[in-house]
Amino acid sequence: MNYIEKRIFRRVDAELPVDLELGSETVQTTSSNISCGGMFLVIDPDKLNDQHKLDVAIHLPNRKTPVKMCAEILRSESDDRRGVALQFQGLYNDNMLEIEKFVKGKLN
Repeated sequence: MNYIEKRIFRRVDAELPVDLELGSETVQTTSSNISCGGMFLVIDPDKLNDQHKLDVAIHLPNRKTPVKMCAEILRSESDDRRGVALQFQGLYNDNMLEIEKFVKGKLN
């Protein structure tokens, strides 16, 4: 059976440090992949306390300050690939351009 890719943006494997703002607490985690549309975070979904939207700070290489985005949780996985899939929210802005530059650099 042929698989049809439904993603709009190209995804690259990338282990990037990511900070999540959960109320007054900051939780540090890591991505396993990223695209201009979202990312997959390696984290126990139970740590997110049933939240649906997250403020994320992505630490891209060669950048002094993190890229800050709002993201919506699309799904969580508790099997062998434990974590959550996020979709970035908001307009195409400078933060999104930084992610696009990183992804294109990994594809080349």
